[in-house]
Amino acid sequence: WLKKRNRGREGDCLSHPRCDQAVAMGVPLSSCTKLLFEHGPDEYFEEGAGGPCQYPRQRNADMGSPPQPTRGPQLALRIEYAPIEESLGARASPFATGDEVAIVKLDKVKGWEPMGWRQEHCAKQRAAQQGAGGVVWPTGPRFSAAQRFWAAKVVASDGRGGFEDHWCMLQMAVQSKDRSMECAQLVVDDAKDAASYAHRFNQQTARSCDVDPAEVPGIRVCPAVACYVLGSAIPDFATPGEAVVLTSYPVATVKKFVFDGGEDFVELPQAFFHYVAWASGSRELVADLQGVQDDRDVLIVDPVMLRASKPTIGDLIGTLATTAIQGSDQQQQQQTGDAVAAEQHRFDLWHPRCGQLCRGFDPQRRSAQPRKACGLSMPTCGAGGA
Repeated sequence: WLKKRNRGREGDCLSHPRCDQAVAMGVPLSSCTKLLFEHGPDEYFEEGAGGPCQYPRQRNADMGSPPQPTRGPQLALRIEYAPIEESLGARASPFATGDEVAIVKLDKVKGWEPMGWRQEHCAKQRAAQQGAGGVVWPTGPRFSAAQRFWAAKVVASDGRGGFEDHWCMLQMAVQSKDRSMECAQLVVDDAKDAASYAHRFNQQTARSCDVDPAEVPGIRVCPAVACYVLGSAIPDFATPGEAVVLTSYPVATVKKFVFDGGEDFVELPQAFFHYVAWASGSRELVADLQGVQDDRDVLIVDPVMLRASKPTIGDLIGTLATTAIQGSDQQQQQQTGDAVAAEQHRFDLWHPRCGQLCRGFDPQRRSAQPRKACGLSMPTCGAGGA
């Protein structure tokens, strides 16, 4: 049942001398275990292979790891949504839509504890503020749905009739109601949009330094894919039909670069945060920049995008009509001013100062000041060629 989309022949299954009977979707997990581990698991899945770092062993009882079968795959997944392509802003993903993979090992990694801080802080903030104004963190499933993160040893086809393994980050909502494909796609779409901005940011940095983009240190987003659970040997952990996210992140630590304003200033991710606001005309911000800084690049995992709501035709017509009939609407101006002030506060809190990279594209630090047209606080409303 480990099946991979052949790059030249859509839907073809790749055979293997020990799993030529395991290509059918209906093969039960117990059969897969026998086929994959006919001569013991270590023959194919050598501990520590497939990644540049070793995840530290941690006792399940101490770290809350799920109960694990002594042998065989624990989860069977099908890659359902994998839109992120390799670029200057994103690393290559080992998975493609339609691939079927097995998770053979799950571990909790202590160094990944910061991954859950976003949801924890949002919950504490909502409880403390009780709906009062000035809330820094937005609402929505990317902020309110608590997540768990596991180091997962993933086995996939190598495209040549054999297997290869990858250490990945398995991301799963705590509540089963949040394990939908729609919620999983939100995670992937945020990573995809961040990678698109990172591509352009790295190009901008290269132009400023007058070097080749491939040679300059940059922001690289780790690719995420949304998966359906096909089978589970640990049903208390995940069940078929639920959706999870796999991210290629073979590193045992996570550091916050842009989160709540209390981080150590690291210029490259700070400049990237500024760049997204500048390039989008303040319509979007990239938040919760976290990951690791290697000897050259900053690797980003699970970023979240903040997007301004798009005005509807009704909003535009209503604003124009109100302006024409009543003149300046002081209440609307006050609301607009409050929203702009809140976004300015968010920008200044998360990006307290600019470095040299910022001055290359926004020397006046104007990114958090959206232009106004027809009474709407937005980069352009489309009227009058604005």
